[in-house]
Amino acid sequence: MNLEQALLVIANAHGNELPVAAIEAVKTNWSVFYPDLERLIDQFIADDTSLTDEQNAILFFGTLLLAELKYTPALSKCLQLFSRSDSFLTPIEGVFGDAVTELTSTLFYNVGNGNTQALSDYIIDGHQAMYCKASAMEAVFAQYEVGTIDKTELNEHVSRWLAAFLAIPSSINNFLISALADSCIQYKLDDFKNQFIGLCDQNLFDEDRFKQDEVKAWHRLAAPSLIESGIIQLEFNLIETLQSWIDDDEDDSSDVNMLDNISNEDNDIFDSLMGEGGLLSNILYDEKTILENSVPVSSLPTVGRNDPCSCGSGKKYKKCCLQ
Repeated sequence: MNLEQALLVIANAHGNELPVAAIEAVKTNWSVFYPDLERLIDQFIADDTSLTDEQNAILFFGTLLLAELKYTPALSKCLQLFSRSDSFLTPIEGVFGDAVTELTSTLFYNVGNGNTQALSDYIIDGHQAMYCKASAMEAVFAQYEVGTIDKTELNEHVSRWLAAFLAIPSSINNFLISALADSCIQYKLDDFKNQFIGLCDQNLFDEDRFKQDEVKAWHRLAAPSLIESGIIQLEFNLIETLQSWIDDDEDDSSDVNMLDNISNEDNDIFDSLMGEGGLLSNILYDEKTILENSVPVSSLPTVGRNDPCSCGSGKKYKKCCLQ
């Protein structure tokens, strides 16, 4: 398969279809493909609604291949690409979907290759990215984890970020302050303990991301680090990762079908008991009993995992109240 054929296959991939052979062909022809990818990135940066669905598909796979190939010349383009609002139903989320929250930390880490200064500049910039700034912070913490930077340098970055987040109060910066507090506790940056605890009375934390009570406790049970947990994948494989997502989606669908079958079986049993001649057919319930044992319709879950959370946070349900 040549590059032209591969891009045609990728452009027309749908749903859970994973164009494995085409992705491998792009990797083989990377030096020829990358200038085209860079042009797509530039077009998206100039107008994030200007790409066709086919171009968006190529942008998606091409950008994530940067993480697998650790293509460091693309760092600046990556940071520009993700320098925009990235909440649910934004153009960048429309292209990258769950990858915005699940894979950008790996992308920034692998393409950044120790350039924590560039990541730090991205984090304090005035653009409206929220999840991606948090991912960039994770990438810097991971560089500390592997010894690329020492604690003194990490503390300098954290001080700079926190000052920027506090300078302009906003819901985005509240989210980032919470994410930063979480990481500081996990990596035992106790120099910031009093500063974060002092912020607890100013309503500056996003309670859905990290609660004030957790900040005040300044303690976390032993948890795997960013690299140990796989949040940041040092040896990222795009095909394996996307295949695991497809498998998870199929498992979720099977679970839903199983629940539907159980529900139908329960209904059949109920009907047999309550129907004419059934064991419970003569039991009558008064209005009070019915009301006391009813479940309000409004309390039933109606939000999908990838839908906007009903609490109004602007985040996906699975990244908010589902957690």
